[in-house]
Amino acid sequence: GPESTVYHLGQPICIQDACAYDLLKRKDLAVKHGVKSICFAPCGGGVLEYGTSSATWMETPPTCPIMPLDEIRSAFEDLGASYVIFWQPLDGQYSAVADYASDAWVKELRASRGDDKTFTSECRGIKLNANGNGPVSETANLGIAVRVPISEALTLKRKDLAAEYGLKSLHLIPVEGGVLECGITDQKIKGLTLNAALKMRCDSAGACYAIYWTEIDGMFSVSGSYVTPDRRRALRAKGLTTDFADASKYLTISSEGDAVVSTCARHGMPTFVADAPSTNTFCRQALAAEYGIESIVCKPVKGGVLEFGTSKGPDTPTWTEMPPCPDLPKDEMKKALEDMAAAYVIFWQLRGDHYEVTADFATPDHERMIRDRYGEEDSFASVSRMFALPADGDGYIASAARSGKEFLVEDAMQDAKLGRQQLAQKFGIREVHIVPCKDGVLEYGKATEIA
Repeated sequence: GPESTVYHLGQPICIQDACAYDLLKRKDLAVKHGVKSICFAPCGGGVLEYGTSSATWMETPPTCPIMPLDEIRSAFEDLGASYVIFWQPLDGQYSAVADYASDAWVKELRASRGDDKTFTSECRGIKLNANGNGPVSETANLGIAVRVPISEALTLKRKDLAAEYGLKSLHLIPVEGGVLECGITDQKIKGLTLNAALKMRCDSAGACYAIYWTEIDGMFSVSGSYVTPDRRRALRAKGLTTDFADASKYLTISSEGDAVVSTCARHGMPTFVADAPSTNTFCRQALAAEYGIESIVCKPVKGGVLEFGTSKGPDTPTWTEMPPCPDLPKDEMKKALEDMAAAYVIFWQLRGDHYEVTADFATPDHERMIRDRYGEEDSFASVSRMFALPADGDGYIASAARSGKEFLVEDAMQDAKLGRQQLAQKFGIREVHIVPCKDGVLEYGKATEIA
């Protein structure tokens, strides 16, 4: 069939009349649903299919821009974008030829506005001068990513429209065939999603603390923080009852200043401080020295800035440069913890020829239930760290990573492909979701009864 042919040959195929194409096993479906022409194209390790209901495409596939999959994924998973728009130049003007707004943002807009309009839908008919000085054309001319705060976007033709839809900044990236625009709103990370993001960032980076900074009226303040249990114990051994993250809660930082938090937010780029106590331009230099903090990283995330760091000594890694950190899919984590009422989330990454847990989080309610039943601190998520799953195996984690397909495990207590049935029985895990992400695989599950 055309699907397997495109997958193996790596070349697109266009079917002019799908209803009469005998090699298409779904020919009858095409007739039933009125599908006319179909194009199959290699895409991201699989095959992308798209078709028409009335227009007829000839045997040559229609000319389409190549969508920058890595940049799009990073926009949503790392930057916390609410939408993306692909701007393509034609005849001296940029047009919005493709766009996508996240389901969560569309739902929020519908509830607040009472209609189905979005910023992306209102941009579709707009033309931008390719030779002008607007953010889109400037990004293409400079050839580098540009972050534009809406309040400072003097040359943004759509400034009033952006303000109407609550946008805080635009992140524009030059890509093959055009410019990718990512919209950042003022939506904050909250609740269990924030708790999970802070804890899992420490897990994945080897950091001893994490802080979430958000801006209100031009000043950044701490909206959430996490300190690892090992770090707390080490501080208590030194007679300290508070940590660097705790002390930072009493500070505010100007968004217009040159502090690492401010510059990270303003430019939309990660910032690294190798030796915080010795860096004179670091505004919390004295606090870092007092609490033995060594290196610090700030990354722009949805609604603010995520800061995390290490301590001096052997308890945490020594960073001589920006450490590699996976992009944790916060919207998926929010869906898991707040919409699906998941009891835990796990992030799996490829290490050599096996997938291993590099970050995990269990909800306080689930941990409390485990303590009441077993009198122990372990959870399904934490014990899963003992497992190394073969990358070439047929388990759900490896299969999701290879195929890019999401899996639903309806009964984790009995499904051998999950590989942890006895654990699921012990901790009452029944329904499990496996979601492939940019830097790994996210797993989350719902708890029922504990055996």
